[in-house]
Amino acid sequence: MKNKRSFTVAIWWIFALSIAGIFLMFTSEKEERISDAENRMLQGFPRLSIKTIFNDEFTTQFESFLSDAFFERDRVISFTTGLLDSFNVLSRDEAIRLQSEQMEKDLQDVGKFSEEETAPGASGNLPSETLSVSPAEDEQEDEDEEEPSEKIVVQPGEIMITDKNSYLWYEHTDGTVTKQYTYDLKDIQTYAETLKIMQSYLPADGNIFFTQVPLASMAQRWRTQQDSYSGWGSSVEIMLEDCLEGTERIHVFSTYDILEPYVCGDTPMFYVTDHHWTAEGAYKVLTEMLKKQGLPIIPYEEYTYKAIRSEKAVDGEWDTFNVLYPLTPTHSYLVTNRDNIDEIDLMNYDSTTYRAFMNNTRYPWRKIVTGVNTGRKALVICDSFGNAFTPYLLAYYDEVHMVDFRSDGYSKSQAGGSIGEMMLHHKIDDVYIVTSTANGLRKDNSIVYLRRHLER
Repeated sequence: MKNKRSFTVAIWWIFALSIAGIFLMFTSEKEERISDAENRMLQGFPRLSIKTIFNDEFTTQFESFLSDAFFERDRVISFTTGLLDSFNVLSRDEAIRLQSEQMEKDLQDVGKFSEEETAPGASGNLPSETLSVSPAEDEQEDEDEEEPSEKIVVQPGEIMITDKNSYLWYEHTDGTVTKQYTYDLKDIQTYAETLKIMQSYLPADGNIFFTQVPLASMAQRWRTQQDSYSGWGSSVEIMLEDCLEGTERIHVFSTYDILEPYVCGDTPMFYVTDHHWTAEGAYKVLTEMLKKQGLPIIPYEEYTYKAIRSEKAVDGEWDTFNVLYPLTPTHSYLVTNRDNIDEIDLMNYDSTTYRAFMNNTRYPWRKIVTGVNTGRKALVICDSFGNAFTPYLLAYYDEVHMVDFRSDGYSKSQAGGSIGEMMLHHKIDDVYIVTSTANGLRKDNSIVYLRRHLER
């Protein structure tokens, strides 16, 4: 009797769990979607066909779907992460360093930050299978690793640079500095040659503006530990300017110098729940570029913004994404085959993430028509850091074009030509290059792929 009762209970448990599983499977999200907790696309329900069954594709994707579709997934992951963090014995400095390493790896992977893909006419993206071109195996990016910390005593105001290397560093309150990254002269020379080639696609009065932006984790290390850190510095911009000596109309700007007075101020220059710079930080850097051209500066406060509150981080902090409304009626398009356009929203005012800016990165080419009638057109070559930067250009150009230069971010066949050919076709006057350190002057995305996308 006892065994019979146990068997009956077991059967009922199996039945109940099966019903629960079927219920959750049918009520769970079936489409691919972004996970803000993990910064990746979650597996949607796989397509069932004879081909996918026999090549095991359906089984593999279905297993991933079950893993990605469980109830309240992001909340469970967030709770688990917070629980694990409470037992973390790492110092805050070590934790931020590891976070920075992971951010750089993530930022190099274009796909991890793309929205759910739909056909043109819906969100304006291409179908997912045509979004990007996979590089050959031997062209895959190396994982980025932070260099070993090395404290060095320097004289006050001393700039760290040698004949063969430039550096990015932290300054400490005890008078020492710690190297963060080392940049080789050979790479900087290669990049300078790429900029010169790019200039050949511009008219005689065309300008190129370049800046490299640190990740938020670098700023937060300094901001949250002011008893240990007193500043940062970079000499790679000096080395790049030296390699461009004698070249007019290619201008290099140091984000580190521009933002240094503000990093520990009341207005955030970088987010705490996200790895990007803020709209305010991007505005300050663009302001310096506009001053270089003698253009009038529109005060930050003259723009109208939608203040979007982010989700809270594990530690309870949150950000405000100030997403501006353009000053003039503006139309945004996804461009394929040079002139095939599909209109898409300029911004995503419903998003509670950084993807609100410019409605996220779009491939392969984007065109924004502003109607301000200045007689000039600009191209922004960027990773996702360009999305907070570009909105402030809209008041200064008739058209602003955007392209992601990462290895998987550009396709000549989809766009209708190389970046250089597209610059000529769309009659670009000025180019703004805005890249994070994750894809900057130590990386194949800048040193190798930008050249290939430009010329081939």
